[in-house]
Amino acid sequence: MSLTIEETVSMMEAMPEDERMKVKEYAQFLFTSKKPANPFVSLTEDQILATLAESRRQIANGEGIPAEEVMSEIGKEFGFI
Repeated sequence: MSLTIEETVSMMEAMPEDERMKVKEYAQFLFTSKKPANPFVSLTEDQILATLAESRRQIANGEGIPAEEVMSEIGKEFGFI
């Protein structure tokens, strides 16, 4: 089930205050957790630059796949093309 932002806000407004606080705390946890499974893990500038350097090396060596090719394959796989 997918809710619109308006539906989500309406649902939050109807919740008791203690339940809203639980939602707020959980959302904060998702964005601040340092666990590797968290998709929002912070990276240092050095980590970002190292990843960029590795990506550039792969592209220079012909190891990359053109974005158009990747998108085409994803589109075929999920029935968009």
